[in-house]
Amino acid sequence: MNHLASGFDFNPDQDMVVGDIMVSPSLNRIAIGDHQRRVEPRIMQVLVLLVRHQGQSVSRDTLLHHCWGGVFVAEDSLNRCIFQLRRALRDVGSTRLRVETIPKFGYALFVDEANTGSPPLEGGEGPPPAAATTTITADMPLPAAPPLPSPSPLGADVKHLRALLAAALVLLLVVLGGGAFWWGTRPGPVPALPVFDVLPLTLEPGMDLFPALSPDGEMAAYAARNSFDDFDIILRGTGPNGRSVSLTNTDDHDRVPVWSPRGDSIAFVRSDRDWNCAIYVIAVPVGKERRVGPCLGDMLPDLAWQPDGKALVVTALPDTTVKMSRLMLLPLDGTATALLPVPPGGNADDWLPAYSPDGTRLAFARAWPEGRLSIMVMDVRSGRELTQLPVDSSTVNFDWSVDGRGLYLTNASRQRRGLWYVDIATGRWQQVMPGIGQMGRLSVARAQGNMAMEIYRGHADIVEIMADSQRRTLQGSGANESEPHLSPDGNAMAFVSDRTGEPQVWLAEKDRPPRPLTTLPGARMFALRWSPDGRSLLFVAEVGMLSDLYRVTIADEALTRLTHDGHFKTAPVWMPDGAIRLAIRGEKTWDIWSVDPTAVTPPIKIEENRNFLDISADRTLLLVGNTGTRHLTWTALDGTGGSGTLELPAALRQGNIVVCPTMIYAARMNLPSAEVVAVDRRTGAERQLGVVQRTEARGQISADCETGSVFMTELVGQEADLVLLNPVKPE
Repeated sequence: MNHLASGFDFNPDQDMVVGDIMVSPSLNRIAIGDHQRRVEPRIMQVLVLLVRHQGQSVSRDTLLHHCWGGVFVAEDSLNRCIFQLRRALRDVGSTRLRVETIPKFGYALFVDEANTGSPPLEGGEGPPPAAATTTITADMPLPAAPPLPSPSPLGADVKHLRALLAAALVLLLVVLGGGAFWWGTRPGPVPALPVFDVLPLTLEPGMDLFPALSPDGEMAAYAARNSFDDFDIILRGTGPNGRSVSLTNTDDHDRVPVWSPRGDSIAFVRSDRDWNCAIYVIAVPVGKERRVGPCLGDMLPDLAWQPDGKALVVTALPDTTVKMSRLMLLPLDGTATALLPVPPGGNADDWLPAYSPDGTRLAFARAWPEGRLSIMVMDVRSGRELTQLPVDSSTVNFDWSVDGRGLYLTNASRQRRGLWYVDIATGRWQQVMPGIGQMGRLSVARAQGNMAMEIYRGHADIVEIMADSQRRTLQGSGANESEPHLSPDGNAMAFVSDRTGEPQVWLAEKDRPPRPLTTLPGARMFALRWSPDGRSLLFVAEVGMLSDLYRVTIADEALTRLTHDGHFKTAPVWMPDGAIRLAIRGEKTWDIWSVDPTAVTPPIKIEENRNFLDISADRTLLLVGNTGTRHLTWTALDGTGGSGTLELPAALRQGNIVVCPTMIYAARMNLPSAEVVAVDRRTGAERQLGVVQRTEARGQISADCETGSVFMTELVGQEADLVLLNPVKPE
């Protein structure tokens, strides 16, 4: 709902000129010269409220509350009121006032500067459609994109801004959705791609993720999070008057819904805050849920129904000896889970299973040991590999086209941002829609070929919270900036940013513009740490699902890969003797390892059952512990052999504690917010420096021990909605 002042107050005796219309509220009249039209009082109230917020979206709830006095009425009353208002504007000959529908939200009044030559509104009785759609053809000119408003300050009510962003996004998607652009080098005929109508499926505040369309395309299931506490599975009709209903409602996270082949059941994943995870199946539209098996491993599994509906294919870690994700068959009759026969991949990771419409082929993503990522297509009966499609990204999502000839993919690589189609037989890529926002998972309905897709918007800034509790935003590029780490001399900051299209390590120095230090494609980077002399940076990068330690030198930006095992890793520390230590996940536990920075000798395990390692800011103490606890074991690095326990003001996470000589700085997480505190090491006195309203789960901070400033990531305008792409039937 829009943020409007409580109460709806206007002077009924004051006439207003709006565009080419004279509005007289006291007479319930609108006029252009001698052309006059009286309207009902309710219609005048709606018009005045829209005029008061000209150019802004006003929600349906706001209009009903202020113009119907809080009395409950059917939404159809508002539909008819808007229809009659549009007709009255047409009757008096207005060419400059437009009442536009903001799909799934409300309405907005726009005043054109001059007559645009737009055709008049169609006549006829009855209310207008609930949501308008626009059909795009390849030869239509592309108008300029409307400007997006700047993000609201933290703590302000941003719902009306969010609706404007969503409306602008949908408009951009509609304008660009039918473009017939393509990229490819192989010869052969270019398949004719469908032209799509694009319209919003969800516009509620929060995160709407994991879309799944029913086989007939009439219903969408998805996971919705309207607070940080939990996800629920929601059902919504895909028609213009589709309503939503909660299929699940628990305190846990219910995610990854997938429809059964017959469309009568949905499988989904449920996990609690302690990562007790299981797979459930529930009948649709009303049925009792039942648990069909546990999640195997410590990552959110992907699901796919077998074509006969008797089993699920899930991603899992089969046992402690296999550290890579495998595709496994989970029968619904209670028999044992077993590995699914797939083409051999050695120590490759397999995930994202998707059956072709006829059920004869299975596509899945595979990350090879050397870091390559491919989409594999196999014959279901023989297990034989049919196609191996290389993809230079780790964020690919895909689903089959209706005819089974190809795959639709999102964010396939840095060069292929957006929505793409790839023909399986020829390997030719065609762009369906450019990348506007971050496109995520998608689902294609087998019967109609309509498609649901995630659109993520927002960015992350690095903020400085000073010792006097004042704060400022650093960089502010509108990109996603995270992982701040201050140099030993305090004159530079390293951070991760995707301002060039994908995440890279960047450096900000005094009196110099920020610059990228890496060009590592398809990677997720985190855990930045400076060398003691400030000449190098260590960081962990996940490339093709393989996690390894890297070093980049500041002067020449030379990049060196220091480990080659691919196991999950946490933040490294540079020891006084020049060795590097970090925690690496083993077969059963996290352990501390020592790594040679010259990469001449293999890593050496030096301590077991520890997953956290850090060093104090003055480099006098080695700090070791386990996340989730409130203490660290310290060992003196001055050769005295001293050791002890350090009590923490917050539960330990990866990077949320900085130990200075006299102070401890911590981010006390209460997601989605974090309280930044400073604690005197001598007296134990605690002082709050500030609160970051929305931040990342780990809450990584960096601190300047001399000034007392703390640096942290702040999420700005983080939203995820679903859009619906309907193929236009040829006339």
